[in-house]
Amino acid sequence: MRAERVLLVLLPIALCSSEGVPGTRGESIYMSMGCYGCHGVAGEGVNDFPKLAGKPAEYLADRLRDLKRGKGRTPRRQMMIPFAKALEERDIVAVSDFLSGAGGSEKSESMDVPEDILGGNN
Repeated sequence: MRAERVLLVLLPIALCSSEGVPGTRGESIYMSMGCYGCHGVAGEGVNDFPKLAGKPAEYLADRLRDLKRGKGRTPRRQMMIPFAKALEERDIVAVSDFLSGAGGSEKSESMDVPEDILGGNN
């Protein structure tokens, strides 16, 4: 009986806590900022917005850092800059790690990442 009570107290805490669970913090940030509206729930890309899932984490992080500094290489950079500026460094790493691991076993077709990633197509 006592074990059941402890479980009833600890289970909600464990379910609500995303710290220490790989990807969940980054996924939470990605979803709460509305990134899925353009890039898809799993980063698969929507319409002419680029696929981010499976791209190298460091590449994604570097692009977000550039956008945070107000720099970008695509016409849609002005759309992305406010989102990037709202991120702290640890958020950038978490989101990049989440996206890099998104898509299951389906990784990027190539390590050559097109310039239109993060900010749209030309």
